[in-house]
Amino acid sequence: MPTIPREPSGPEPLFVQPGIPDPAAPTVPAQPGTAGAGADEAVLAYAGEQLAWYARTRDRSRRKHQATELTALLTGAATVVAAGIQAPAAITASLAGAAVFIGGFRQVFHHNERYVLAAEAWSRLHLAIRRHRLVPEDARDEEARRRLLEEVEGATTAELQNWAAGQRGGGAALPPGGAPSA
Repeated sequence: MPTIPREPSGPEPLFVQPGIPDPAAPTVPAQPGTAGAGADEAVLAYAGEQLAWYARTRDRSRRKHQATELTALLTGAATVVAAGIQAPAAITASLAGAAVFIGGFRQVFHHNERYVLAAEAWSRLHLAIRRHRLVPEDARDEEARRRLLEEVEGATTAELQNWAAGQRGGGAALPPGGAPSA
């Protein structure tokens, strides 16, 4: 059966939920002559880009974490089964080696920690964009744009500092959602 070609509609949003407006969607353009309309769109576009990046990172890290954990469970269980059924030593040793490798893989790549950090940053940005959009467009002044920009920069800075602290082995540098001290 022939397929009907469809026009490309662009990338599917990664974080849109049914019945909930997309916080990164472009706003209705402000009336010409409205002060700050372009600045508001620019700040919202920047916040939306950051939100989309954290959504992709969060989702990718979650999938990698789940795959790593599942593989660790499977290789560990297969090692026990192979030993129990008295499989050849090469098979049992290979399965045990794979289980040890997966354990090391977990310690090197920290997919779960990356998932948590990205999810926290995404949540913080998502809420900041929503709060900004609750303000009527004609009331979004320089102060509202500054607050949104500070929230975006605060979320990205906190996420980066926590990631760096984890890489150094020092644990979290900031509490979840905590703002960096200036």
